[in-house]
Amino acid sequence: MKSRTKHKIVLIIPAYNEEKTLRKVLDEARHYCDDMIVINDGSTDCTAEIAKKAGAKVSNNPINMGLGKTIRRGYELALETDADIVVQTDADGQYTLSDIPKLVKPIIDDKADIVLASRTMGGIESMPLGKRMGNWIGTKVTKMVSGYPVSDAQTGFRAMRRELLESILPTSKYTYVQEMIIRPAKEGWRIAEIPSFFKRRDDGSSRLISGLSNYASKAVLIILRTIVDYHALKFFALPGVVLLLVGIGFGIDVMYYYFQFLSTGIAINKVPSTILATLFITSGIVLIFMGILADIVTTRFREMQVELRSLRFHIRKR
Repeated sequence: MKSRTKHKIVLIIPAYNEEKTLRKVLDEARHYCDDMIVINDGSTDCTAEIAKKAGAKVSNNPINMGLGKTIRRGYELALETDADIVVQTDADGQYTLSDIPKLVKPIIDDKADIVLASRTMGGIESMPLGKRMGNWIGTKVTKMVSGYPVSDAQTGFRAMRRELLESILPTSKYTYVQEMIIRPAKEGWRIAEIPSFFKRRDDGSSRLISGLSNYASKAVLIILRTIVDYHALKFFALPGVVLLLVGIGFGIDVMYYYFQFLSTGIAINKVPSTILATLFITSGIVLIFMGILADIVTTRFREMQVELRSLRFHIRKR
């Protein structure tokens, strides 16, 4: 059953060596979308051939390029097909694809711009303890940074409005999940969640993410970079102020003993304190000015994005 709305729904699926599960995913998904795109991330098995036989469009990465680059390619291809709503899922069959109508409904009803299928709200049949803990930590950090009370920041089952993707595409080559919540939240896009059951994986383990520790370290870098993008002044200026105050403290100590020397004639070696005062004060001033400059640049960049978004909206209306 194709989409019964005027909205064109395109499903994208990143896949790496998923020949055993992909066909079942595509056969179920075709009932809820207008087009299916599989981004084959350098698979060495028959993933690409199975996707083509199931009626999906296939884009092949020449080598394994990672989840971030693969999902970004999927977004770009979906936009090229004039998708109104882009839904993404995984190729391993763990997400409940019959929830796609519920996933896109808030967007169709103009109540949200991005909708997340929350496994925490819907239930998890099976997940390794290490991954469960990683998801919990990632969600807590994403909630804190984004300001949105997300319950499952790591979910790979999502739906997004076209206009959001035209404005925001992931920049990391490693992952996208935190970035594609934090940036929409910071830029005023509406986020919603629906409960969705997460099933046990029938075959092996995740192949899109090489290891939990590697994934976590890359996710931390993405979160830090996002903080810099949206809170540059605080990120640089607050440490700068701390260094400046420490430097002033050393400077006061040096001046105290200098005036004591003038009154008593007793010489005390304060060269180390003088060097530290100069170093801390200089570093603090540099960081503060870096924060001011970065804040000006990022603020202007976001203003340009808003202007570009408005321009795209008026062009599409014509």
